[in-house]
Amino acid sequence: MSTRPGLLGMARQGRLDIIAGLLGLLAAIAMLPLQLFLDDVYVRTLPIVLGIASLLYLIAARDEYPGDLPTLSPTLSRVLPSLIVLGSALLILLAGIQGERTLLFYDIAAAIGTTLLVTILFVDRDHFSPSLLLFLVVLFGMVFRFTALYTTPGFIGIDIWTHMGNWGPAILEAQSLQPISGRKYYAAPLYHLLVVGSSLLLDVPLKMALYLVLGVAMPLVVLLIYSTATFFVRKRWAVFATAIYAMSAAVIEWGIHIIPTSLGLVFFLAVFYSLDRMLRIDYKPRDFGMVVFFSVAVILTHQISAFIMLVFTGSGLLAYFALGLGLFDIGRPNWARSSTRESVNLTGLLVFDLGLITFMWSLTPQYDGTFLTVMVSYFTETLQSGSVGDLAGGTVPPSVAPQPSFMSTVVEYLDVLGFLLMLMLTIVGCYYIIRQENISHAMFTSVVATVLMLIFVFGFPMLGVRTFVPGRWFPFVAAPMAVVAAIGLSYLVNNTNPSVVVVVLLVFIIAFPATSFLASDSTQESPPFSDTQTRYSYTESEIAAVNVVDTYFEKNRTMWSTDQPYYTVFERTEARSDGYMAASMFKNGSVQGWVGTDATGNETLNESETVIYRDYHRKGAANFNFYHNHSSIAHKPSVSFQQTCGDNMNILYSNSQVKICSQPEA
Repeated sequence: MSTRPGLLGMARQGRLDIIAGLLGLLAAIAMLPLQLFLDDVYVRTLPIVLGIASLLYLIAARDEYPGDLPTLSPTLSRVLPSLIVLGSALLILLAGIQGERTLLFYDIAAAIGTTLLVTILFVDRDHFSPSLLLFLVVLFGMVFRFTALYTTPGFIGIDIWTHMGNWGPAILEAQSLQPISGRKYYAAPLYHLLVVGSSLLLDVPLKMALYLVLGVAMPLVVLLIYSTATFFVRKRWAVFATAIYAMSAAVIEWGIHIIPTSLGLVFFLAVFYSLDRMLRIDYKPRDFGMVVFFSVAVILTHQISAFIMLVFTGSGLLAYFALGLGLFDIGRPNWARSSTRESVNLTGLLVFDLGLITFMWSLTPQYDGTFLTVMVSYFTETLQSGSVGDLAGGTVPPSVAPQPSFMSTVVEYLDVLGFLLMLMLTIVGCYYIIRQENISHAMFTSVVATVLMLIFVFGFPMLGVRTFVPGRWFPFVAAPMAVVAAIGLSYLVNNTNPSVVVVVLLVFIIAFPATSFLASDSTQESPPFSDTQTRYSYTESEIAAVNVVDTYFEKNRTMWSTDQPYYTVFERTEARSDGYMAASMFKNGSVQGWVGTDATGNETLNESETVIYRDYHRKGAANFNFYHNHSSIAHKPSVSFQQTCGDNMNILYSNSQVKICSQPEA
């Protein structure tokens, strides 16, 4: 008869992983009522994910059922890599023929992604080749991203129109940074210097230089995830971590919307690898110097990326202090000798990064002050005005607000499911790492970093604090998450009943690629559900209208409006002067101007002298503001030309897809 204690018995024995798993399960149950007060998809789903992950780990820890992954037949092991290459070639052909990435394209990509995960997890040891599998991961990642870049007439996303549609050409023409001397990127110029310098060196247009340098770098840099993961797990699981990171929707997003955040992510992954390497080996000064070098590169590239890097670096120091509490058996005989050295270097690195960031931000121009003073002021104002419940959305009463369609609800969950699946495995990995015999400084740093970064992503927004731009954190937090998730899945496979493992693996390898490739973030230029997901790219006719406005119309005489995101292109390319272009308001079944703010802070409806209509208003999912009683919320109605311009407005410009209408002069 087995004398193995139950879960409560192991908790009484001081097993921190069991205690954490039980607390996680209780926290998941306690968080369920939050959805009654906060209307947000993560509030509804995070408790479920936490509960499932906690149950999976507790079952595995209780049973410790010896197991291993099943293997494919030798024939399949040889054939599957060829199928992945052929499938990638088919994607290129399909995108070229159809002129865009379509739902069929994404379905085939999802099948290839599932095949890739099956190959990584189940190919037998004799046919397992990390170099071949990493090649397939990078190849597939490049195909998925470059088909989007190749089939898009202009750029993908919003911010890139500022960087490459406005500042980049100005810097190239001036041969200096003077055109952005009043902007925050004057003190963080690496992105613009890299792209403009590459354009001059390679003698190619800016767009081509951007894609050849950063477009290629984004799918290649995922190899740093593999290099980092090999410190903690076997090569099979390191390749798995690399694959799920490369397939993540948030990571794909910054491979097609290529802005300073993308370059900041490249340097952050280098910091992630070099810092973990420093904590894992008996490092030399050059290893520490590598961490410092990439830290400086992040700081000189992107302010938000620099702050995220600072949080990650601080996580290493916090992990050191936590290990010093004596709760863990760290399993390193040389800990007493090396811990002081590590703490001194981590403290020095953190102080150096914090000092350089403070110095640079205090010199960085932002609006009428410096970036540091503006951010501190904004953060202070947010704390004074923010309140729990801001996730619930606008103040338009639910009885009046447009009701979400079935597809919009489906897409809402589709957009987050891939991240939640990775998070589930990450939570399992976190529990396993804090098990006393498994802990190490490098491993625990990833756990602390994941927890802290998720607080910035989810915790602060619940308190109304969005100063830290939580949407930009996802590809960064996905790096430690991917590594810890690989550790978690490895533990489940080796310690859980095979029937449970089969269910977990089937759900993950089928659902993760499909949801990641259909998510709004990874399909910005050509959404698979075009009447629900907003398109963040523009046709040749839509770009032509922007160029006509830039060339022939006065920039600041009257107020213009159109949908979001189209109005941002006019602003960011300076086809319209700042403050003379706004998002259109939808009220009582028609477009009725734009929203402003009065002296008391209430929203007011103002008339637009000129309105821009595009066919996408009727056929797509353009964003308008739904206005009611001095408040507004986002709305995606199907809007006809008649609802926009009516019968009394003059048409100032027209092409096959865009019309510019103006109020008749009195």
